[in-house]
Amino acid sequence: MTENPAESRTVDGYTYTTKPVEARIGPHRFAFPANYYDDQIGPAIGGGVGLTLMWPKLDAAPPGTRSTRSMSDHHRAISMSIDHVDAVPIGSLLQRRTSTESKTEDGSIERQDPRNRLDMRRPAPEQFGLTPYVIDEDRMAAYSKAYSDQRGRPPVRNPRYEDDWYIARSSGDTLSTFIKCDQPRNGSQGLEIKDGALVSDGADRVASCSHYFVNQADSLSVTLFYPSVLLKDWKSIEDAARNVLARYKVR
Repeated sequence: MTENPAESRTVDGYTYTTKPVEARIGPHRFAFPANYYDDQIGPAIGGGVGLTLMWPKLDAAPPGTRSTRSMSDHHRAISMSIDHVDAVPIGSLLQRRTSTESKTEDGSIERQDPRNRLDMRRPAPEQFGLTPYVIDEDRMAAYSKAYSDQRGRPPVRNPRYEDDWYIARSSGDTLSTFIKCDQPRNGSQGLEIKDGALVSDGADRVASCSHYFVNQADSLSVTLFYPSVLLKDWKSIEDAARNVLARYKVR
């Protein structure tokens, strides 16, 4: 349905369609159907490319429906941003995201913060095919002491706002996926799945996840953003995003 070129809807004088609209991402060209774009029109001014996948089918929404989405539809809209990377090797990008080296000065105490370093977090039992990495409290205590000794005060910390980290690796033990999620509040994520829909669980905020992976062949960095209640579907979401890139690349 989303690729029927005759499908269209006119809203406030503008006709939304499923016709392909070209996007340039670095040296690459893509022809995504218009309804895949965040605004259901095309790339942002300046060339930024953001797409939306609708859970659970993980395809595009029908054209012209963005402005009339219900709150449930708003929550199931998975944002997908795509960037071309040429400043650093694409193969090292996830490693950089899970370390402090690109965000801190060499030799600074902040570089030793175990909250922001995968190599200083501790692996936990697998969930959904991902390995959680939790903050090592022994290392955190040592870091807090070293920070206090140097700065005269402890580092600011609110454990309720410290992200949960999840990792997937390729067969060569290379990082292939990095996901960080808000912690649930009192066991509540803000949403729950009922009869295939996302509904409020009564919490005052919706916990969300930022999901990172790379397309090495085209040097693309992809970030997905969705409610943490959908973490169980992370692999299907990532596969759908990769398929969109492969399907609509202009050869």
